Amino acid sequence: MSKVLLALAIQLGVLGLLAAIVTVLPYVLDPPYPIWMLVFVQASLAALLSSQLGLPTWWRWIQFFIPWGLFAAVEVDLNPWIGLAGFMVLWLVFFNASKERVPLYLTNNTTRQAFKALLEQMQSHKEMKGLSINFMDLGCGLGGNVVFMASQPEVKDAVGVETAPIPYLLARLFTTLRGGRVLAQDLWKTPLKDSNLVYAFLSTEPMPKLWLKVQSEMQPGAVFVSNSFPVPEVEPTEIWELSDKRQTRLFIYVL
Repeated sequence: MSKVLLALAIQLGVLGLLAAIVTVLPYVLDPPYPIWMLVFVQASLAALLSSQLGLPTWWRWIQFFIPWGLFAAVEVDLNPWIGLAGFMVLWLVFFNASKERVPLYLTNNTTRQAFKALLEQMQSHKEMKGLSINFMDLGCGLGGNVVFMASQPEVKDAVGVETAPIPYLLARLFTTLRGGRVLAQDLWKTPLKDSNLVYAFLSTEPMPKLWLKVQSEMQPGAVFVSNSFPVPEVEPTEIWELSDKRQTRLFIYVL
């Protein structure tokens, strides 16, 4: 939430600065001033300050396009209720971005095929040979991973947890029709002791705390996989580099 407040403070600060400049500018340059130019200055300064104050790259783009979006809404005389409805939909989809600093990342099919190879590798170990896999997806988004893993013969149980309302409802529908289970549950309140394969595609922010949870709850020999975001200062057991457009890296930790 601190990043949201910082972004808002930057926009308001730049707006105040721009208002002060426009107040004194008539003494130097006769009005009127092109509105699009003022919007461009607002957007550019907000993006620049966001960069200087350490906001992530994706926030800088948001900061740049917010003034343009407002300008476009005024130009087309957009009903404010439509804007509010759009904001509510975005909030219901990206609910965890403000709460946990975790955007909605979707796992692609290349990564799911890597899951199949990981299942085969896990069952090739003599201590896990013949052992059924209990899969857990922490922040399962639309539920695609849960459905996929539920279809694998080695997997006894495939479960996902999701708290963003719209993704949860879609995931619940998807898994009801095609297999697996999705719970409207906070990942921090989700027990991991019965899961021997846990997957997360979150962000850098929660990884240190999540690793403590994984260590304290998962059984020896269980596997934790993080997509793209390694656990800081912890050496993974393996790193798989996938051949997709994202150049996805899977960080695999055997407990």
